[in-house]
Amino acid sequence: MTEDAADGGDGPSTEAEIRWAAFEVLVERGFDEFTTQAVADEAGVSQSLVHYYYDTKEDLVFSMFTNGLDHLADEVRERADSDDPRERLLELARYMLRTPDGEEFEEAVEFSRMLLEIEAQAPYDDRLREAVEYDSEFLEEFVADAVREGIETGQFRAVDPEPFAVTFVAAIRSGQNRRAIFADDERVDPVLDGVEALVDDYLGEGGA
Repeated sequence: MTEDAADGGDGPSTEAEIRWAAFEVLVERGFDEFTTQAVADEAGVSQSLVHYYYDTKEDLVFSMFTNGLDHLADEVRERADSDDPRERLLELARYMLRTPDGEEFEEAVEFSRMLLEIEAQAPYDDRLREAVEYDSEFLEEFVADAVREGIETGQFRAVDPEPFAVTFVAAIRSGQNRRAIFADDERVDPVLDGVEALVDDYLGEGGA
């Protein structure tokens, strides 16, 4: 998640601090115990101040989630930017499934848990469902673009990019969920091996 600089200062704004506190409450206690009072206690502010920025708990959750997704999209564009389509796909998988440079493993686990907790609420919340859909479409289009480029250059065999992209992203999401649940790289590494094989064995010219 990103930190918004306070107006005229170097530190995070009060609103950003509340979002960070919400993030900590969610990953430590889960959605059932997520309340604006718990967030206020974590942030060291009054509950009325939380409600000054966010009318409801649902507003706060939505803001926290979309802020995290914006950060994720920016990081994907920055970290998976190889000119080689195959490497771009693998860079995406590595970024999503391995602890990124400059981050602690626990931070990556917490982010995965935040995604899992909120996505579990998406079937019951129209705004969250739309945000999850937007995030999925961004990642799937990122993958499909790389596949199209690889086909055009002759690196990949001719396949339908969209179904591949959906499958590729779903596999990555499964790996993130395993990291969220087990907090163990050994549970995630086979998923990364699998998506790499999917690229080479299915997209490669020797694929079925």
